[in-house]
Amino acid sequence: MSTTVLDCSMGEGGGSIVRISVALAAASSSPLNLTNIRSNRSNPGLRAQHLESINALRQLSGFEITGAKLGSEEVLIHQYGKRRNEAIVRINTAGSISLVAQAVEYYALNEKKEIGLNIQGGATHGKWAPSVEFITNITFKILEKMNKIIDIKIDRYGFFPKGGAQSRFVFHPHDKILPLNLTEKGVLEEIHIFSTTSSHLKKRSVAERQLDSFVKLAKSPVDTVHHINYVDSVSPGSGLTVVNKYSEGTLKGCFVQGEKSLTAENVGKMCWKQWENLEQNSAAVDIYTTDQLIVPMALAEGSSAITTARLTNHTKTNIELIQKFTQAVFNVNKENGHYLISVKQP
Repeated sequence: MSTTVLDCSMGEGGGSIVRISVALAAASSSPLNLTNIRSNRSNPGLRAQHLESINALRQLSGFEITGAKLGSEEVLIHQYGKRRNEAIVRINTAGSISLVAQAVEYYALNEKKEIGLNIQGGATHGKWAPSVEFITNITFKILEKMNKIIDIKIDRYGFFPKGGAQSRFVFHPHDKILPLNLTEKGVLEEIHIFSTTSSHLKKRSVAERQLDSFVKLAKSPVDTVHHINYVDSVSPGSGLTVVNKYSEGTLKGCFVQGEKSLTAENVGKMCWKQWENLEQNSAAVDIYTTDQLIVPMALAEGSSAITTARLTNHTKTNIELIQKFTQAVFNVNKENGHYLISVKQP
């Protein structure tokens, strides 16, 4: 089998190119040569979460890899061996566990058996990545509509800068991946607010303060369910995740990570500003979840379609990339103030 050579500086040139391409190559036992990995970033090459994504996929699909180290801008994946159903990885930084799990998710969409992933370390609430509440209550709930059930168990939470989470993901077996149709938003029916904070900050009532700040600004006319959660973690930290549930069965959300430079009230305010944008557009899927649905839609049987408020560089890159590994045909049209993304098998 010939080796696919992929220039990872394509599109937005980020880590999602690594996660998607390695996952799909591993699923089909295809040799892959990645070049110019994150070459346009200020810290180019592979970071900890990228390496552990590759490590998890290596354990599951049995490939050998050359050049996989911190900062590597080129790797070669080849010579596949015995496949396994379990992977264990360790993230020694505050790299996102959600992004490592995402790579295994894309691999698991091609596998009909149960797959387990244990992650030691990393962040449940990190920078530039969805929180565990976001993926559990939005991403995974949407994937259930496509017949893929994923469970997550968090034994310890992790925040920037130390990480230190302990988690397990289980990707349950499926018969086939069903098509997805989320084009109508419907009417907002319920809001769930998840304010997750390390126990270090309980005396300062950080979880309550950031949640209350959001609630006062949002002034929602619908039922609002509050989830205050103080958790064990290695280092102090917090996160605020908001999930909107609509009458058409759609889910949209936003997430803001707490930082030392931000008051709890400002975390709530920042999340409210993101939430307002969700409500002001007619799209059925938020822009962050859109990125995550491109691969499942391309692997589903039949035709799928979603609407999103705008096309991020991540989304554009994921569409371009997935067409290098599958025969799925994408169409993107702007209509009624949002974008309609549709995909069908040839």
